[in-house]
Amino acid sequence: MYILCNELNFNFKSYFIMKTTRMLLPRSFKVAGLCLFAVGAILGVLYCLLPDSLQLTLNDLRGLFGAEPLPTKTDFSGSFNAGSDLTLTFIGVLMVVAGVFIGFSRNKDEDEFIEQIRYESLQLSVYLNSIVLVVCLIFVWGLSFLPVMFCSLFSLLYFFIICFYIRVLINKKTMRNEE
Repeated sequence: MYILCNELNFNFKSYFIMKTTRMLLPRSFKVAGLCLFAVGAILGVLYCLLPDSLQLTLNDLRGLFGAEPLPTKTDFSGSFNAGSDLTLTFIGVLMVVAGVFIGFSRNKDEDEFIEQIRYESLQLSVYLNSIVLVVCLIFVWGLSFLPVMFCSLFSLLYFFIICFYIRVLINKKTMRNEE
């Protein structure tokens, strides 16, 4: 395989590392992601402060479109029913989509160096998330662990965003200082 790749002048490393910019979203998605993040954060804070007033169910959505409400179950099995609160689901979807838009949209000066920072930041965020998860596994038990797992869904993505943009800012400062 190695001989065949050398004869064809095909370099796996340069193909898979240097071509990742194709998988990035356009720069305009970053602005949309910031707007979605702001809406999700505001809704999240309001939901924490006023959970009863922001409750949204499937029957509420059906009522908006003029459809008849579905019958709701009265058991507490935890399964979905038409009376389930969808607000946290909506906020979660907003936060995940916002994180993907912010974290994986192109930068103004996207080059190999930024790609390397992006890769290293993703690696560092996996390490950080794993450390936090292991600590939580050791110290949090029972139903209290459910919110930890809920936060763990988002933390990897947002650790990546924080690590990436901090490293980009640090590198921009060092480049300015060298000039």
